[in-house]
Amino acid sequence: MFRLANTSRLIVRGRKSTVLTSKRVYHDDGVYGYRVAKEYTLPDYTSQELANRMKHGSLLRMVQAYRTHGHEGAHLDPLNIMKRKQVLALKPERYGLGEKDHYNLAGILHVNEQEDKEADFKTVMDHLQSVYCGKIAYEFMHLPSASERRWWYHAVESWEKPQLSSSRKKHLHEILSRSEVFDQFLGKKFPNLKRYGLEGAESMMVALDRLFELSAKNGVQDIVIGMPHRGRLNLLCDLLEYPYAGLFHKMKGHSELPDGTFASGDVISHLVNNPDLTYDGKKVHVSLLSNPSHLEAINPVAMGKARAKQTALLASSEDTCNLGDRVMCVQIHGDAAFAGQGVVMESLGMSNLAHYSSGGSVHIVVNNQLGYTTPAQNARSSAYCSDIGKMINVPVVHVNGDFPEDVSRALDMVFEYRNKFRKDIILDLMCYRRWGHNELDEPAFTQPVMYNNIRHRTSVPTLYEEKLLAEKTFGSEEEVRAIREEHLTRLEAGLKEAESFVPDARMHLQGRWKGMQHITTGKETEIPDTGLAMDLLKDIGKLSVTAPAGVKVHPRLQKYHIDQRQKKLEAGQSIDWATAEALAFGSLIKGGYDVRISGQDVGRGTFSQRHAMFVCQDTERAVIPLNHMEEDQEHFLEVANSPLSEFAVLGFEYGMSMEDPRRLVLWEAQFGDFFNGAQITIDTFLSSGEEKWLRQSGLVMLLPHGQDGAGPEHSSSRVERFLQMSNDSFQMNKKDDRPPNWHIVNCTTPAQYFHVLRRQMLRSYRKPLIVIAPKSLLKSPVAVSGLEEMAGGTHFQPVLGDASIEDTSKVEKVVFLSGKFYYDLVKEREARGLKDRMALIRIEELSPFPKEEIEREISKYSKDAQFVWCQEEPQNAGAYAFMAPRLAQLLPDKKEIEYVGRGPLSAPAEGISSVFKKQSSDLLKKIMQF
Repeated sequence: MFRLANTSRLIVRGRKSTVLTSKRVYHDDGVYGYRVAKEYTLPDYTSQELANRMKHGSLLRMVQAYRTHGHEGAHLDPLNIMKRKQVLALKPERYGLGEKDHYNLAGILHVNEQEDKEADFKTVMDHLQSVYCGKIAYEFMHLPSASERRWWYHAVESWEKPQLSSSRKKHLHEILSRSEVFDQFLGKKFPNLKRYGLEGAESMMVALDRLFELSAKNGVQDIVIGMPHRGRLNLLCDLLEYPYAGLFHKMKGHSELPDGTFASGDVISHLVNNPDLTYDGKKVHVSLLSNPSHLEAINPVAMGKARAKQTALLASSEDTCNLGDRVMCVQIHGDAAFAGQGVVMESLGMSNLAHYSSGGSVHIVVNNQLGYTTPAQNARSSAYCSDIGKMINVPVVHVNGDFPEDVSRALDMVFEYRNKFRKDIILDLMCYRRWGHNELDEPAFTQPVMYNNIRHRTSVPTLYEEKLLAEKTFGSEEEVRAIREEHLTRLEAGLKEAESFVPDARMHLQGRWKGMQHITTGKETEIPDTGLAMDLLKDIGKLSVTAPAGVKVHPRLQKYHIDQRQKKLEAGQSIDWATAEALAFGSLIKGGYDVRISGQDVGRGTFSQRHAMFVCQDTERAVIPLNHMEEDQEHFLEVANSPLSEFAVLGFEYGMSMEDPRRLVLWEAQFGDFFNGAQITIDTFLSSGEEKWLRQSGLVMLLPHGQDGAGPEHSSSRVERFLQMSNDSFQMNKKDDRPPNWHIVNCTTPAQYFHVLRRQMLRSYRKPLIVIAPKSLLKSPVAVSGLEEMAGGTHFQPVLGDASIEDTSKVEKVVFLSGKFYYDLVKEREARGLKDRMALIRIEELSPFPKEEIEREISKYSKDAQFVWCQEEPQNAGAYAFMAPRLAQLLPDKKEIEYVGRGPLSAPAEGISSVFKKQSSDLLKKIMQF
């Protein structure tokens, strides 16, 4: 494979300059050769003119070198442990420049508009050193956009170091002092507590305070923050107004959550607050998100929540409002995690995509130059931890954290870029960690030299305090001491109030969640009527396959999807899964809900079943018929064909679902086992988020599942894992079960799927829904429903009894099962004439365990009948391990449920087709034996 790249070479021969414009031909393995395309001669110049042009050309080359390599010579590291080589590219002698030279800077170097454009050599060098090699450094030359690079040239080079007012300096000092006093107070009062203090990186507070201020003054209404543990408590209490009494109440071992809630709570370094902050009369709402201990997992969640906030504002705003105008996503990272965690790359990769952009995130890396005990040289293969951002051309601003005024200025640049271009940008805050990974560690075990340096260092707040005293910003040491003592008094007061502190329940169901409920029982108390009028169902179904005018649909799609759906709807029979789903989506949209489905290829569907969007065969214009049901439609279906990511995308969708209970958010795995790439999100957010934080989510996961001989992968959604994470009680006679942490269903009919999707929105609370979704049933002629099964008065049924049994007293074997294997058993039962002797009971909702419904089914049959659990999955997989101990407590005489199925297997399924077929045949024979 070949590709061409245009190049040109300037060849100077005496007084003549010849340009060879050539094309360089590349081979996959490197440069293949040159081919001259055109040659022409520039105008002749006098020797003096040529020398002058060459001199200024050399100056431009040096200026470009500073723009590219200046960061390599900057003073960024407060510990001076970064291994920096001499930057030869910044040597003026490389460019033939000397101290006697004088330059016209026009078009070469930006300076203050009021200054003369003429400058001598020293002025030029001092300016370049000041703006590119000081305490702030920049990386922007990798940006492909010339306009963005030019913006950086001007913004950096025309900047004069600002003269901060005394009030501004005192404000910075107060922020730093409060942070230091806070950490020292906690260290004294709670010496055995892991608090992950900010000591060594207090300038993070300066950066965030400035970011909040600039956001408020520039019309940003909401800031969504995702951050890890380092410095979280400092931010939470000193800037985000979390009450000190509440923090100390938690530190003393009490709950941060209101009484009467079924919740486990979480550690102190995961606490949150969501205040309205005011700067000069302008407000900004700041949401610090609950996060798990798994580093960087919060990033896509923050992006999803930020996007959800923005789309709601865009829909409701009467004036012109663009993505990112009103809402900002802020992600705070640790250096080792930012470089090491794959979810960072996944999140960056989707940050500019149409369905995932949040208008540009501000990334602040709190760079301790150390992981847990791992130094930078062992933590990454790149020069900077921020280099991962270059994969999507993110500019980087590095700053020395020992200099708060420079940190504030660096943040100004970060905000201005994001505000103008609505793209991600990274602030690399170079600092250090005064203690170990937590305050109980001894870091000198592994970094003795580094920590000898740190322990002899004056703290950042004290350094700045000494500077302000020296320049007479403060009149005396008593004045600065009074600031610290005042804050210490507030902390002491908070400690005294801790025992009487009562957590506020209001913060958990506010904003768009007002009116929703926290359920307090494991018993299903709400069974909403999810059925609809038959005529309405038909209308929605027909609209779901009606292409807007001018859209040419693929002929096969017209014949086998559109025409077939319309015929089935007219007859009211043979409704398949895709149609049932479209009916659920369309009816929710008409009912005032938005719907978003995300995942790889969800528009068409992995199995070419959904076709929620039509692509015009002439123009490739994609349209979604359900978004054209009404002329002035207010609610919509968003079909987000996602990047090839699971971890970040599922986290993003979780964030979307947290923001608005009136948006049905679904994530579909291409195959059920693809969820394992997102296991961290499932473990730390989806399964336990409400238990830990009282934060509800109605996210739906669609996981195509089924043993069909396709091999070990793509056969199983590992339903056993989800069941193991369920909080279902093992004691069936227990009266006060905890509310379920989620619902897990394995529907066998399209009508059941229709109802369970609508149920998600029609209840007064939200729970995650795990759908063990079908593959082969999607287009099966037997796994269909009639419209009457979705009509008014109908609803989802957790258990489907055997309606074909006329005389239950004749039944000798009662088979419990779940999922598509039901249809194989029905077929085999009919072929063997065993219809009256065997009952097949489908458990459609596996968790919460449908105790009462199963008891009713059991009571229909003789206690002498054989009770069996049958499944096509291996014995150590599927639902058996979950169901067996629960069913045994409900069976007559407390019988143990008999297992009929495949034996244990470490792989999810058999990989040899002949063996799989024999196993399937043997399984059917065994279950039919009496």
